[in-house]
Amino acid sequence: MKNFRTTIMPGKLPHGRNGALVPAHFGITFTDGKLSISGVIGAKSNGNCWGGAGQCIDALKDSGLVLAAGWTAETVARFVEVWERWHLNDMRPTCEHQRAEGWREKAGEKVTLYHWTINTDASKQKRAAERAATDALKAGETFTPTPEQVFFAGLEYGITTHTDTIPGELAAHYAPQKSLYPGGKGHTEIKTLGWLKPSEHPEGLLCRPCPVCGYQYGSAWLREEVPEDVLEWLYALPAAAVPCAWGRL
Repeated sequence: MKNFRTTIMPGKLPHGRNGALVPAHFGITFTDGKLSISGVIGAKSNGNCWGGAGQCIDALKDSGLVLAAGWTAETVARFVEVWERWHLNDMRPTCEHQRAEGWREKAGEKVTLYHWTINTDASKQKRAAERAATDALKAGETFTPTPEQVFFAGLEYGITTHTDTIPGELAAHYAPQKSLYPGGKGHTEIKTLGWLKPSEHPEGLLCRPCPVCGYQYGSAWLREEVPEDVLEWLYALPAAAVPCAWGRL
């Protein structure tokens, strides 16, 4: 489909002063195969707004939306669906095979990571092993570490697991990490599989290769073509009945 740009206004929301209704405008731009959608709730001529702006898609899920002429709840729902599915279609972390296998949906699944810090005794033994090696080097002597020194020297000061227990003999040498500052991640952290490598979580997707073409998930931004019928539907939406104070979005 040819390039197009339009501003729509599905309705008004009670986001103005004392709950006054203000227009909800959304701009749709399709240029050289790339689709972008953004909005503003209650735009003001001075550049401010009564509500949110940008990716304010949740505003369309507000039960207080008063529909404009030519709009129905079903039309708004479909617009939300199209926005969530096709916005920035040129910035996809998946190849076509990964999308077909459901990696896009799996990437959003949340998992818990557990952070651990080496305990005081293990930390002392680690430093002692490292100091023994350094002392031998300074003295020009050959240093042959004991199995125990090798073990403690190899311990990391902090480790992360995807289970709430530490495997094997490491368990005796680590304690749950404490947050060093308000809002710190502390012992547990929630992440999505799309931001975790397989080395960080067995189901992590970041940089996992596609079994068909070998493309590594998230290693580039790929374009997914927007279906023609979706573009035609967007193009046919009613233009905003009330001009946006920001001009065309």
